[in-house]
Amino acid sequence: MALLVSAPGLFGRSEALGAAAADPETFVTEVGDQVLTILDDASLDDAGKIAHLKTLLDEYADLDLLAKLILGRHWRTATADQRDAYVDAFRQLVMTTMADRLHQYGGQTFEVVGSQTINDRDSIVKSKIVQPSGAPPIAVDWRLRKSDTGYAIIDVIAEGVSLVVSQRSEVNDIVAKQGMDGLIRTMRDRVSKRDAIELPTDKAG
Repeated sequence: MALLVSAPGLFGRSEALGAAAADPETFVTEVGDQVLTILDDASLDDAGKIAHLKTLLDEYADLDLLAKLILGRHWRTATADQRDAYVDAFRQLVMTTMADRLHQYGGQTFEVVGSQTINDRDSIVKSKIVQPSGAPPIAVDWRLRKSDTGYAIIDVIAEGVSLVVSQRSEVNDIVAKQGMDGLIRTMRDRVSKRDAIELPTDKAG
């Protein structure tokens, strides 16, 4: 399962930040800046950076919602125990991927370049990750949903590839062949093997 977890990171709901941000572009900029501050902190070793990033994920990311969106229609037919096990495995896989990809950060910068309103609740913030090597920048779009508590990122689109859509396709394939329990086993196996799953951005730098 290819989860997009790279600088500037994967983020979702943040009541404190979301409520403080005046607009979607400010929200994404401020969250991205926090991640880059951690990645650039020379006083932190890899374990320290992961711990700080995990804190940010726990505080700002709605991983439960993202997991549900990726599971799609199978969420309705899964039992309560299966849902809990799936979300737990999803969270572990996100953290494993983030840890395994940490070494790929090498001074990239993050820039918000615009936004567009989709409807009364949703908007898309466009950004790019600039490579210090001079390689072409990586285009990353963030789909936000506004609620009473602020903004939440509900999808990430890297180089035109939607995280939710692409992962839902793979999830559907695994569930069709192995069932819901098979999907959970597959995710747990990848966590135990520290299977660093391929990111859409891997081929761009």
